[in-house]
Amino acid sequence: MHTAIIVNPNAGSIRRRPQLLESFRAHASGETSVHVTQDAGDLELAAARAADLGSTLVGVVGGDGTASMTLTALARAYEGRRLPRIAFLRGGTMNTVANSICGAARNRPLELLKRALRAAKANGQSPVHTRPTLRVGERLGFLFGTGVWSGYLAEYNQARGGQPTPLSAASVLGRALASAAVNGRTYERMLRATELSIALADARWDARAYMTICASTIEHVGLGFRAFHRARESADRFQILAIKGRAFDLMRDLPAIWLGHGMRADTAHAATTPWAELHAEGPFDYAVDGDLNTAKGSLRLELGPSFDFLRI
Repeated sequence: MHTAIIVNPNAGSIRRRPQLLESFRAHASGETSVHVTQDAGDLELAAARAADLGSTLVGVVGGDGTASMTLTALARAYEGRRLPRIAFLRGGTMNTVANSICGAARNRPLELLKRALRAAKANGQSPVHTRPTLRVGERLGFLFGTGVWSGYLAEYNQARGGQPTPLSAASVLGRALASAAVNGRTYERMLRATELSIALADARWDARAYMTICASTIEHVGLGFRAFHRARESADRFQILAIKGRAFDLMRDLPAIWLGHGMRADTAHAATTPWAELHAEGPFDYAVDGDLNTAKGSLRLELGPSFDFLRI
C-alpha cells in the first residue's frame, strides 16, 4: 500500500529546519513518495500522482491552509475512488484543525511521519477519526468566517513580518478585544461588516451587518476556544453562527465559549444545517482555514466529503 507525503516548504517547521526535507526523503521507502509543493499547481500534480499510485495514506506537512488545499486537491484527484486516509504531520503555526480532529500532539513532523509509516504497515488497524469537511464554493475546509473573523486573520497574518506565531496570535486577539471594548480603530479595521442575508435548510436569518457569520464541522477555533460545541451532533450537518450582538456581548460570552457551552441567544443566532447560502449586494471577505478570499455577492456552504484521519 502506497503512502504519499505532501510537504509545503513554506510551513513554519520547514522554514526553521530546512534539513527536514532530506530527513523525510531518507525515511521514504519504495512504497512512500515525498512531494514538495511550491504552489497550487504543484499541489494538484501531487494529488493526481498520489491517486495514480493508489496511495491509501497521505501525510500532510503544513498548517491549516495547507491541509485545506490538500484535501480539496485530493477530493478532485480521487473522484469516484475511495479517499485515502490522512495523517496530519503538522508543521504549521497553530495547527488548529489537526488539534481539534486528532488531539494536540507534542511530536514534531519527523516523529509523526515515522508513526504514520508504522501505521501504514498495520494494514488499516490503526485508529482513525472520521470527520466531514465543509465545502465553501469550490474549497474544502473546516472553519469558515466572515466579518471580524476574516479581519482578525488578516491582522494575524501580518504579525511579525508575515511569520506569525502562537504568541502573536494571542497578542492580536488581546489587541482586538481591548480595541473592541472602546470601539477603537483596530477593531473597526478588523470588523469588515457587510450586510448579509442567510438562508438555511430549516430557517432564514434576517439581513444585517453581522459581526461575523462563521461555520464549522469541528469544535475548536484556536487558542483553546470551542465556539462550535454542536459541530459533532450529526454527521450530515455542520454548525453555523451569526453573531449579532455588540463586541461587549461577545466578550461576556468568552468564558462560556472556552468551556464549550455556546453563546447566549441575544449574542448570536446558532443552528446546525446541511447547507447555508449567504447573499450580499456586493463583494464580501471571508476565510477558510486561515486562507482569505472574497465572494462576489453570493456564497454557498455545504457538507463536503468525509475523510479518515489517522490518530498518531
